[in-house]
Order: sequence, then structure tokens, then C-alpha cells
Amino acid sequence: MQDAELATAAEELYALSPGDFTAARDERVAQARTSGDRELARAIGALRRPAVSAWLVNQLVREAGDQVGELLALGESLRQAQQSLAGEQVRDLSAQRRRLVAALVTEAKRLAERDGRTVGLQVEREVEATLQAALADAGAAAAVRAGCLASPLSYAGLGVGDEAGAVSWQRAPARAKAPAGEQAPAKAKAPAPRPRARPGETAEERAARLAAEEADRKERQAAAEAERRAAKIAEAEQAVSRASDGVAAAAADLAEAEARFTSARAAQESARQQVERLDRELSQAIAVESQANRAARDAQRGKEAAARAADEARRRLARAEAAARRLG
Repeated sequence: MQDAELATAAEELYALSPGDFTAARDERVAQARTSGDRELARAIGALRRPAVSAWLVNQLVREAGDQVGELLALGESLRQAQQSLAGEQVRDLSAQRRRLVAALVTEAKRLAERDGRTVGLQVEREVEATLQAALADAGAAAAVRAGCLASPLSYAGLGVGDEAGAVSWQRAPARAKAPAGEQAPAKAKAPAPRPRARPGETAEERAARLAAEEADRKERQAAAEAERRAAKIAEAEQAVSRASDGVAAAAADLAEAEARFTSARAAQESARQQVERLDRELSQAIAVESQANRAARDAQRGKEAAARAADEARRRLARAEAAARRLG
């Protein structure tokens, strides 16, 4: 089996949308079997469908290569600055890191929207964690650069969690090789101590050798301490970045709440003015009703007086008529 053929297959497959990955991979497997290359067929069949976050990072490598390259170069500079304990340089580079990571996450969202996908908070966090891992770890940077991630990466301060499992395909060795000049986090066993005495060795030679061994031990100890400090700095920077994102989200929520409050106050003021208007109209209506009641009472009294006068006039008429009949 040729690595070049597997590399070509992996690069083409991981450029596809996750929904198209499995069918295309199975087709590649069938083609390899038909050509009689069973080893290649098994290798292609082992390629895993990428998670959405890993696929987005793979797409960034392909479509935003300049930005990704800038990020990985920044990661190399940041690691070197952390190892040399250059605090001011670390702060300057960390500010650049936050801007680059934010820009790449925004670009990943755009690529997802172009593919008809909505990026949820979990996917966004996984994309950001993968980019942060590439900044902190040389092996993760190489894995991201390959553009064939199957799972997102994360950096826990002492190395990348399950990096080999996250990269579905890569050339031997199993862990992605760091670019020249980069030092991967120390995970290998320390060199075995040299013997304390050697046949035919003079006292001066032995003393010089022991001094060299002690200097080497101190150098390795200092390098390990620098790495631990760099890991703590990187972890603190990530915490600051997450806190900054939290502050930005809280500020956005506050702005939205203030807008809703302003709208509610405007509606409240409008309702209060309407109530005042209705109160005035009600007072006017009550006054009109009072006047009408008084007029109705006056009219009733006039009606009653007129009725009494009419009754009295009828009685007088009856008496007059009776008197006239008696005289006639």
C-alpha cells in the first residue's frame, strides 16, 4: 500500500461534508478492493467520519489556509516565548492569539452556514478548543495542519487529550511530527542515568563527567519547570479568553435587557397617558350626567306642578259647571 494513495483518499474524504463522508469512503474501499489492494481498502475503511467541529477545522485549513498558517506560526512563537519566560512578549502574542482565534471561529460559522448548518455553542467551543490546542502543542499544530481531523482536540496543560484518536489518518509515527525547530511537550521517559564510575577513568575525568551529568540534569529540570509554567500560562490565558467571552455574552444580554426595559417603559408611559385621558373624559361625562340629572329633576318637578295645576283647574271647572246647572 502506498502512503500517497491513502493520503490522497484521506485529503479528498475529509474535504467532504460529514453527511457525504461515509458513502464516499465506502466507494473508495470498493475501488481499492476491486484493484486488489486489500491493505489500502482496510486503511481507507478505518477512516472515521469527522465530527462537525473537526470537519469545520479541516475546512478552515482548506479555505482559510493563510489565517490558519498565521495562527500556527503564532503558536510556535508563543511556545518559544513561554519557554524563555518572556512575559511581555507572551502578553503581546496572547492578544494576537485571541483575535486570530475569534476570527477563525467566525469564519468556521460562515462555512457552516454555507453548508446549511447552524453552529451550536458546543460545536463552537470544540472548534475554539481545537485551535487553542494547536497554539499550545506542536503535535496538535501538525495534526490541524494536515486537515484530516476526525474529532476535536483539547489541551489540558500537559499535552493534547487523545490526539492520536482525534486524527483519523496520518503518516507514521502515530503522533503527528512537530515542525522543525518546535519542541513537543516532554512525555517520553528521561534518559537513563549514566554509570557513576567507569573502568580506567581518572578522578579528574570522573569529576568532569559528574559535573556534566549534574548540569544536564539541572538543564532538563529547568526545561520541565519552564514547560509546566508555560502550560499554566496557556491554561490561564484560555481561562481569560473564556471569561472575556462570558463578559461579552453578558454585555450582549444586558444590552438586550435594557432594550426590552426601554420598550416596556415606553409602553407603560403610553398606557399611563391613555388612563389620564380616559380619566378626564370620565370626569367630563360625570359632570354632563350630573347636569342632565339636575335638568331631569327640575323637569319632573315642573311636570308635577303642572299636573297639580291642571287637576285644580278641572275641579274649579266642575264646580263652576255644577253652579251653572243649579241656576238654570
